[in-house]
Amino acid sequence: MTLFRRQLRRAVLLLLLPLASAQADSGTVFARIATDDDDRPRALQMSIVTYAPRDDASMLSVDLISAIHIGDRSYYTELNERFSHYDVLLYELVAPQDAVVSNRLEKRKGFLSTAQLGMTKMLDLSFQLDEIDYDQANFVHADLSPAELRQSMEERGESLYVYFWRIVFASLDEYARDPLGLKDWELISAMLSSDQGDSLKTLIAYEMTNIEQVQDILGEDSSSAVIGARNQRAIDVLQREIDSGSRRIGIFYGVAHMPDLEERLQEQVGLTYEKTTWVDAWKLGAGATNDTAE
Repeated sequence: MTLFRRQLRRAVLLLLLPLASAQADSGTVFARIATDDDDRPRALQMSIVTYAPRDDASMLSVDLISAIHIGDRSYYTELNERFSHYDVLLYELVAPQDAVVSNRLEKRKGFLSTAQLGMTKMLDLSFQLDEIDYDQANFVHADLSPAELRQSMEERGESLYVYFWRIVFASLDEYARDPLGLKDWELISAMLSSDQGDSLKTLIAYEMTNIEQVQDILGEDSSSAVIGARNQRAIDVLQREIDSGSRRIGIFYGVAHMPDLEERLQEQVGLTYEKTTWVDAWKLGAGATNDTAE
């Protein structure tokens, strides 16, 4: 695979919200490819990971609900139904604090959302902002405003320009380690063995769960504005809702946020891992169960 195609692939995956951080240092997995009995890919799956205090007398439980911003309509339908059962559902959306719901469709005018909409058409998927019912009464905004994000990025010396060059250098580094493109051939082999018509979708799904250079692109999770600062806002809102009496709480954030969010739940809130439930986000083959628990 040429260097240009490597860079293009990195850019596409950044627009989709990278899944390379889909496994935490703790071993918790937040995204995976599910296969059938013949080891053929059948679905890209997102996790719902449940955490609770070691002493469960408080009856508190918090779910980290991994999001991908473009997915099958059935995926978002499943999430909408699940969301109705939480006391509060904390969600990500970089938008003004006082006009979050009414402005959500305005976010589609941004560069990233425009690119994501293009991907939905190319892959025959749906767009999260079109499918999730943000008007549910239990929804609580738990993200930075555009002004807060800009300030946070400026304080850290971050910008879209910086991210672009991180993508370039990450691609150069990957090429240096794999000049013959053997990893690419592994992905192509997996794609062809799927025996499906949605081969591009399958290839992208595999690539999103196997990138190794996310920190080269986004920076160290805990210190970056895009991940760390926004995650801390979510934790602050979570603590406020716990103090207000909520006990069944969901945090609906992009899957790339999850390893750092898990660490913050453990260290700042004192929660521990309980279980993982999987939901099909992209069906890659005929027939797939909606979700399974482990």
